[in-house]
Amino acid sequence: MGTVVAVITARGGSVRVPRKNLRLLSGRPLVAWAIKAAIGSGVDRVIVSTDHEEIAKVALQAGADVPFMRPPEISADVASELVTRHAIRFHEAERREEVEFAVTIQPTTPFLSADNIDGAIAMLRSESELDSVFTAGPISQRPEWMFHRNAHGHGEQFLAGALKGDYGVSQSLPKLWHPNGGAYITRRKTLFDDGMLIGPNPGIFSMSDLASVDIDEEIDFIIAEAVAKYAGFCQ
Repeated sequence: MGTVVAVITARGGSVRVPRKNLRLLSGRPLVAWAIKAAIGSGVDRVIVSTDHEEIAKVALQAGADVPFMRPPEISADVASELVTRHAIRFHEAERREEVEFAVTIQPTTPFLSADNIDGAIAMLRSESELDSVFTAGPISQRPEWMFHRNAHGHGEQFLAGALKGDYGVSQSLPKLWHPNGGAYITRRKTLFDDGMLIGPNPGIFSMSDLASVDIDEEIDFIIAEAVAKYAGFCQ
């Protein structure tokens, strides 16, 4: 089996939640949750890509590698695949080996587990037709019931279909999943040749709605604290 490298993307800048990756959740910095899951999994190396000295220090204390400081050109709000590609190139040059799978992990999904990571890797390894696998949670808001709001404040339905009958009953609609930001397992070719974390033929590794909590806003920290206590994720 080839080398699997996890890249945890943890830049210092965060507009909506300042210092988000260092914010404590149940007494542990957010970035340390992702590191704990990655180190507990079967990946061969855990790299934290950051431009922030304090995040680097916390990452090292948590057991991850921080072999470089992320360069300024990919330290702004850029596509995650650029950050992952930079880290994988660094690893390959340093270790003189080609990576089989890149595992991109975002610290904003703190309840991602080592078993989730291993399960997603196993799915990609066992199904050759897949070019990637991503962790996902069940949707809570139906796209069939969403509207655009035009310049006059009028509603325009996002998807076609009259909101009546079975179309208005959630149990009658197909189950849908959304990438929860936890982990993206990507074949090297898909990452470098196609420039994608989720390729055209992905697999979905499902996680529960509780485990899929994604922290983007202040309210998400309140929800995450409650979930950690309710579901025992803080243990």
